[in-house]
Amino acid sequence: MRMKILPVLAAVILVLPLYAEVDRDLLLGLLRIPSVTKDQAQNNRAVEYMKGWLDAHGVFTAVETNEAGRAALYAATVPGKCHDIVFVTHLDVVPPSCDGQFEPVVKDGFVYGRGACDTKGNVAVIAQTLANLAGKGSVGAVFATDEETRTGASDTPTHLLNVGYVPQKFLIIGDTNGEFTDSLTVAEKGHVAITLRAHGRGGHSSMPWAADNPVPKLLAAYAKVQAALPKPADPNDHWRNDLTPTRLLGSPQANIIPDTAEMTFSYRFIDPDGAEKMKAFLEETTGLEVILPKTWRPPVITDPANPYVQALHAAMRRAWPDREIPLTKMSCATDATRYVHLALPTVIFGATGFGAHATRDERVSLASLDGYEAMFTAFLTEQAK
Repeated sequence: MRMKILPVLAAVILVLPLYAEVDRDLLLGLLRIPSVTKDQAQNNRAVEYMKGWLDAHGVFTAVETNEAGRAALYAATVPGKCHDIVFVTHLDVVPPSCDGQFEPVVKDGFVYGRGACDTKGNVAVIAQTLANLAGKGSVGAVFATDEETRTGASDTPTHLLNVGYVPQKFLIIGDTNGEFTDSLTVAEKGHVAITLRAHGRGGHSSMPWAADNPVPKLLAAYAKVQAALPKPADPNDHWRNDLTPTRLLGSPQANIIPDTAEMTFSYRFIDPDGAEKMKAFLEETTGLEVILPKTWRPPVITDPANPYVQALHAAMRRAWPDREIPLTKMSCATDATRYVHLALPTVIFGATGFGAHATRDERVSLASLDGYEAMFTAFLTEQAK
């Protein structure tokens, strides 16, 4: 494997051995596995692929399978289930947006393909870092397989927790940073899908007077919600609660008045009890039925002054002295939500990448992957002293 010295990492390399760049074959092979979340077989295949690479590089690995038969991988620099610093990332991806997206292309310093930035590039960074540190320190990694759309009897991070793989001191989530590129994220919003349901009496659309149409009730209710929601003090400050309508359900065809109509909202919130508060607000404002799921993703908020956060932030600034590395708060949700009850300091990183989920041009920077791998190796080596 080629060796690479990055000029921006000079301060790190002066005191550490040189480290190999992120294994290109590892990344390209992983991107060729079409591990869309709902395809359990392909996700289990991705687990075996990662396990084989890590085993060959002297990293401890263990595969655990939940009640539905979905596998997840745990890996660590030394054997065991409980390590001080634990990465959490995922091998599953959203469906492709065009043909050929599972055949990666390397062009102009980027790797293009479904999952390149969300989040198999980060997977490769974490795997290479573990390989660099094999046998040293106390560093683990969770490779989940159902982050994008939860499936199975239990989500895979929770299953790993339930069978004893419990982080001890610090969590580093490898995912996308939402709108913030090249930052260290210290908070993410909670997320829940809340449904507003209007009831009526269905009938034939040619005789609307004989029915009690729930659709106008739903539209009127939404107008009340819009009027009652507080306006943000600073529209440019996105660290706030956001209620976004995303789905409307009514009649299955145009000439039927339905018995019920529904509007589903994606609610992103910053208060721990935000989901319950929004349910109460919608009930009081509209008078309609409000459906709140039994579980949702709570917000994750870490004090920027935490020593682990400060140390990692300093390591990033040393690695990229020509950049501003902001501490950010993001609207997206990650697997960090599965660990909130542990009350551990938690941060999210993402290598430089673009086009997650929605575009045919999803890509990740190879130079960024190499930079993060070297930076994490330096940071974790220092933490192990």
